[in-house]
Amino acid sequence: MPDPEFSPPSDGAAGASVDRRTLLLGAAGALAAAGLAGPARAGASATAVAARPDPRFDPALARRLQRVLRAAVRDPSMHAAGAILHVHSPQLGAWTGVAGLGRVTPATPTRASDRFRAGSIIKPFVAVVVLQLAERGRLSLDARLPDVLPAAVAGRFPTAPDVTVRMLLDHHSGIAEWDLPAIDERVARNPAKIWTIAEKLDLAAGQPPLFAPGTQFFYSNTDYTLLGLIIKHITGRSWRHEVTRRVIRPLRLTHTSLPAPGHRSISSPHMHGYRVVDAKTTDVTGIDPSIAGAAGGSALVTTVGDLARFLDALLKGRLFRHRQTLRQMLSLGPAQGVGGLVAYGLGIEQRDLPGGVSLIGHLGGTGGFFSYVGRARPLGVTIAFVINSEGDPTPLLLPAVHVLAAAHR
Repeated sequence: MPDPEFSPPSDGAAGASVDRRTLLLGAAGALAAAGLAGPARAGASATAVAARPDPRFDPALARRLQRVLRAAVRDPSMHAAGAILHVHSPQLGAWTGVAGLGRVTPATPTRASDRFRAGSIIKPFVAVVVLQLAERGRLSLDARLPDVLPAAVAGRFPTAPDVTVRMLLDHHSGIAEWDLPAIDERVARNPAKIWTIAEKLDLAAGQPPLFAPGTQFFYSNTDYTLLGLIIKHITGRSWRHEVTRRVIRPLRLTHTSLPAPGHRSISSPHMHGYRVVDAKTTDVTGIDPSIAGAAGGSALVTTVGDLARFLDALLKGRLFRHRQTLRQMLSLGPAQGVGGLVAYGLGIEQRDLPGGVSLIGHLGGTGGFFSYVGRARPLGVTIAFVINSEGDPTPLLLPAVHVLAAAHR
């Protein structure tokens, strides 16, 4: 199946409200990320790794992208010790470059194969499982929450009878966010804490609904926490089990895993993520995977290569039985109010960049990391990157896209 075409919505103007979980392009094209305020760390080394000899990636283009990486790690606004950038297309071939440090102490250069925590990039994985269940008649996207959740869960939310599965997928539920700034501070100070789903539901249910279900867009991690519970209620197995069985294994994403609560270590070579806590740059790589679960956080460990492989397979329709399922996922509605995010589908985002380039994919912001995977249109290039801070990724993303756009002309 050929990659589908995307059309930006006519009324999806970017808003001014931003946070570290949304890629954060203002109307002028600048990203704004909250979180890390410490001094920038110098990039100790920079190397590039070329791959796929057929077609051979243009060495001159690789050098330009490598310069972007080096400059980004040195940029004080990004506050990152290291970065990894992967780009590929059928025309260009594939290239992965690295710069700086994957770990500050002891100083360890970043490696192209380093794993990292990818935050909310888990959302399209979870959405795929829900859509597969719908394809197989296990649930309806128009089912109401009391029909697909235990009463003890749905009963916490007064608007649950009016909220559909589709509204959770596209963030139109109006259910409040459990992940508040105070929670982020608690997590940073106590990374080993194992968070229960009941704690997160209590935080969300303790707030009034934001709006009538289906009437507005609001990006809420609570929506995907509930989708994880729906998967378990329908299948009898955890969302981790189902994502692994239905997505990770079939696509042979051999460097991707979904660690369970209490499993804080990453066994294979990986980047370390950093955040400023009490005015000190702190390694927060070991935040427990329970903090966000099916909504992201530390629950997805992966590589840039695996993320690109996943997105390419998704956009080719390889994860669904019917083309219409992918069309539904990519039915993008306006998502005003979030900087740079102009549209959201069923677990998939559209972000518009200066110069007429749009990105279809998803952002992942979590403790110590900022990552992204997306398809750049009209360039036809898949881009995946990670930085090991919660800083502003503008110095990496925008120059990289500009270089790729120039090569496309």
